[in-house]
Amino acid sequence: MERLPSSPTNIRAAVAADIPQIYDIWYANEVGIAPDPPPRGVPAVIEHELTTGEIVVAEQAGRLVGFASVIVRGAVTFLAECFVRAEARSGGVGRQLVQQLLPRAGLTSCTLSSTDPRALALYIRAGMRPQWPNFCLQAEAARLNHLTDSGIEVVEVLAGDPALVEWDTQIAGRCRPEDHAYWLGPTRARPLWFRRDGARIGYGYAQAYSLEELWHPDAITLGPIGAHNPADAQACALAAARWASQHSEIVRITVPGPHAALPALLEAGFQITYVETFVSTSDEPFADMRCYIPSGSTLF
Repeated sequence: MERLPSSPTNIRAAVAADIPQIYDIWYANEVGIAPDPPPRGVPAVIEHELTTGEIVVAEQAGRLVGFASVIVRGAVTFLAECFVRAEARSGGVGRQLVQQLLPRAGLTSCTLSSTDPRALALYIRAGMRPQWPNFCLQAEAARLNHLTDSGIEVVEVLAGDPALVEWDTQIAGRCRPEDHAYWLGPTRARPLWFRRDGARIGYGYAQAYSLEELWHPDAITLGPIGAHNPADAQACALAAARWASQHSEIVRITVPGPHAALPALLEAGFQITYVETFVSTSDEPFADMRCYIPSGSTLF
């Protein structure tokens, strides 16, 4: 691919008028060289990052060539996205973007690195060390098995239940009411409690519209899902998968490598579609990844 002419790179804060170009960069990276790319979606997640986080853009000759975003929740700074146009890669743009946003004094900086070795090297040089693999799983509901009724009751609850937000704060290690509002809004998530013998053992969301997934946006994406111990976390994840398989033809879930449910989900018929690497400036996790399933790769 023809490279852009060499020109100075201006790194600046993004504004609302940049969203169309930011989405173009994101879409091109998601679609890659697919011969039959899916329709363009709605950049709601980018709007959410701009209004509740921070986005910086790289500009060359008046054209955006890259962007990066961070979401700060509590003591955690999560690098949600960092994308550069193909013709501008390997020129230091990604490094400049990350340096503009990270590190942040007193906060843990972390992200999910793609399989691109250049990305992983960039994050390691920025002080984030590889911790564990993060598995993106997907299944056709009709092909799932071993998801028999385990006695876990899945109960839909009213949107904005403060108890559910509190459970997420404790288990996910961050207070993030703005993200709960996002899941309940653009992703049309259904909040869930998981109960055993009438007692709550976990919480979760089933996102009915996956803004980050272009090929099957109407599939159910499970997450976040959390519990207070690994055994309950596994039971909740399997119950959520069973519930979702009754409501959608395709089910997605993103599972940290240490999570207790990973082997059972694979045994049930989920397939690995992508593997990311979680990197962090701290060896002390802000959440117990044996017990927590994120909402996806962007907000985690």
